[in-house]
Amino acid sequence: MLVLFDIDETLLDHKTTERAAAAVLHRIAGVSGPVEAFVAAWSDALERNFQRYLAGELSYDEQRRARVREVVGALDDEAVDRLLEQYLEVYLAGSTLFPDVVPCLDRLAGHRLGIISNGQTAHQRAKLVRSGIVDRFECVLVSEECGFAKPSAEIFHRACARLGEPPAGAVYIGDRYDVDAEGARRAGLRGIWLDRSRVAGPDHQPPIIASLDDLAAIL
Repeated sequence: MLVLFDIDETLLDHKTTERAAAAVLHRIAGVSGPVEAFVAAWSDALERNFQRYLAGELSYDEQRRARVREVVGALDDEAVDRLLEQYLEVYLAGSTLFPDVVPCLDRLAGHRLGIISNGQTAHQRAKLVRSGIVDRFECVLVSEECGFAKPSAEIFHRACARLGEPPAGAVYIGDRYDVDAEGARRAGLRGIWLDRSRVAGPDHQPPIIASLDDLAAIL
């Protein structure tokens, strides 16, 4: 069976790493005000502008710069890019796997494994390299190189085609119900929602797992 994974908040603890890197950005940018408020604003700006990138309203670099300007102020491109380089260095250095990831991948050693992720190709691959798991996957497909982003069926179909498997023979696991689980299901894969925060309600359709420790048992 082909088992495909999302990266952020599925394999990697993105939120914790993001908060730590944003706190460093608050300091190096010399922003006044409490760091907690800055970190919250940074997270909100990231989500909002990344969605604009996925919708095709902004390029990847434009959404990154817009995020900085929202929380730091009106800076020229050179100053913004310099801050982003420092932020990214801290972020990548802190990339951390959730504790259930390696045991899960070990249990799935008999399956073919791959990645489908939204984002910038070099950054997403760098996270997998830094965390030591990139060699576990036969395919790493990122929206930037694909030209389509989740929940578009095209990115799911291209990953399956690259590995020579029909969508019906593939499973996709991600932390977002709409983008990951439902997107995969609409593309013909078996979409599994990783609900780490345990917020599932009656309108959320199974399969749903709260930890990757539960994945092998339902495959």
